[in-house]
Amino acid sequence: MPRQTPANPGIRDVAAMAGVSITTVSDSLSGKGRISEATRSRVREVARTLGYRPSALAKGLRAGRSQLLGLVVTKYGRTPWTFTGLPYFSKIVDTALATALEQGYALVVLPAGEHLESLLAYPLDGLFVVDPLHNDPVIADARRRGLPVIADRANATQPNHLWVDFDHDRAVTLMCDHLSAEGTRSPVLLAADGKDSYTRACIAAYSRWCKRANKTRSVITVGHEGGAPAESVRALMRAADRPDALFGLEDSHVQVLRAEAAAAGLCVPEDIGLGCFSEADAERSDPGAVTLLTVDPSTLAANAIKLLVDAIEGRKPSAGLRTVNCELANFDE
Repeated sequence: MPRQTPANPGIRDVAAMAGVSITTVSDSLSGKGRISEATRSRVREVARTLGYRPSALAKGLRAGRSQLLGLVVTKYGRTPWTFTGLPYFSKIVDTALATALEQGYALVVLPAGEHLESLLAYPLDGLFVVDPLHNDPVIADARRRGLPVIADRANATQPNHLWVDFDHDRAVTLMCDHLSAEGTRSPVLLAADGKDSYTRACIAAYSRWCKRANKTRSVITVGHEGGAPAESVRALMRAADRPDALFGLEDSHVQVLRAEAAAAGLCVPEDIGLGCFSEADAERSDPGAVTLLTVDPSTLAANAIKLLVDAIEGRKPSAGLRTVNCELANFDE
């Protein structure tokens, strides 16, 4: 009587059908052990036929790991806020989830807010901190506990610290050079009120650009909650000495800049140049409103997970994955 294929095949089923031991199955599928190529091929064919997949959890437990990674956004510290609705963060989360699975890990996305106190109680193998604070306490605590953690360049204070980031000077220069076309405009920087290292690095890069370009440095800090950004931009655009160019650092600034310029009766770019660091693809169909700059969050997330897994599994992380590209949106495509 033919052997029936089990509904939920396990390693014992593969061993029985292939006529080998469980250890031989394990070594054949992992590429380990001194096994003939014929036996290894037979075992893999049986596993494929049965639809058997080795348990990532069991594999991790044997190696002393949980096969679980964490992702957290600490931009506003303990302040609870919804980041997944913003294009930049949603793309990071989507790509990090997919890349973690490709690497044999599950990913836990933790909400921002009060949970930070108990974050490291989870059995994580590694932690990806997105938009961290300057001198982020979550990162410092994770490192004290020996947990592999990857964040941005500013929080990599030792040569062995993992980081992935974009070139802030290049990003700010691209935007400011674009907005100050023909040398007649002085872009004003619109920043959120977080204490994150991204905002800090962009402000520093903007200050260096202003010095090189002999432009007046003007940074406007706006609240990130409710209608605070709109109120600040509205007052700025209706002032007697309103700026002739303005660019924001947050995804949420795109709609605010567009709406307030229209409400003030300003033509873009004739009356005012507008730009924003954003991944809002929907806005790219309207190039006359706001010039967008992408910092490629999908590549950043994929590289971060790969670097983190390499460190967890004892491989030397590739330095080539650290820096990702940034570009002004190309509206001609």
